[in-house]
Amino acid sequence: MNGTPRVVVGLPVYNGQNFLRESIESVLAQTFTDFHLVISDNASTDETEAICREYADRDSRVVYYRQPENIGCAPNYNFLFEQYGRYSPYFKWQAHDDLIAPEFLERTVAILDADSTLAIANCRAYLINEHGTRTGDFDHEVRLSGKTPSERFWRSLWAGYFTEIFGLQRSSMMENTRLEASFAGSDRNFAAEMVLQGDVGYAEDYLFSRRDHPDCYCRLEDTAAKLAFFDPKVKKEMWRLTGVVKMQAYLDAILKLPMPNRERIRCLRMVSEWTLRRGIESATGAGEKFGDRLRRELAANQDWASDPQNA
Repeated sequence: MNGTPRVVVGLPVYNGQNFLRESIESVLAQTFTDFHLVISDNASTDETEAICREYADRDSRVVYYRQPENIGCAPNYNFLFEQYGRYSPYFKWQAHDDLIAPEFLERTVAILDADSTLAIANCRAYLINEHGTRTGDFDHEVRLSGKTPSERFWRSLWAGYFTEIFGLQRSSMMENTRLEASFAGSDRNFAAEMVLQGDVGYAEDYLFSRRDHPDCYCRLEDTAAKLAFFDPKVKKEMWRLTGVVKMQAYLDAILKLPMPNRERIRCLRMVSEWTLRRGIESATGAGEKFGDRLRRELAANQDWASDPQNA
């Protein structure tokens, strides 16, 4: 990569010929131009390689790397940051099937530039289908912003689907995380590690479109299949221990990352409550789960859980 851009956009992909062109085009159309788009192809067997090489030959901002074998989603995500993103102030993961508006980088860079304590800059988001048609938005979901590490951590534990992991990340804070780990749902742990370090700033415009389609990861129902998607080298039997691994990752982050002792104690209490509630719900098949109730109440009154002690 020639020079060090202010932003690196990392696009991990495996057999993504269906939506890859649209995603790349949305990045290259940015009004903010001091960026490099780095694509890591996870040994695709379809037309992904040809598409990527075409764009790399056409635009000097595009860097293409092909993995010699499929290393799994999580290692491929991490490769992009560790090999390219960590040298720039800001980094963003871009899924091969998602889209960003032309102003996405301009607006989010301005947010992080204006406040060095922020960990992530994000925006409002649409939900689109395989045809690119808008089918909804994420306004009903819990944002991860808050005044204290414990408040933000609480929200990361109980939020439904969140798009902050596809926001613009501060690279220096990403360096302090485990990045994506090799278990299903590790993106939630990564988000928690980021918001324990700093708040999230938002652009109040719809600058991101998350695509839901029949082949996307979110449609996978088998937990073992999700684990293999994240990292094919992990033993399939490990899916049974996913909850334990997630809890341990939360505890490690709380104990490792710098924060006031009062906040650390509150976070430890929160992850204990999260573990207990999730265990009870799993064992009893509870009707309305606590997280569902929390999100429903937040949708009706956004201040309902502004203090985690109220929940």
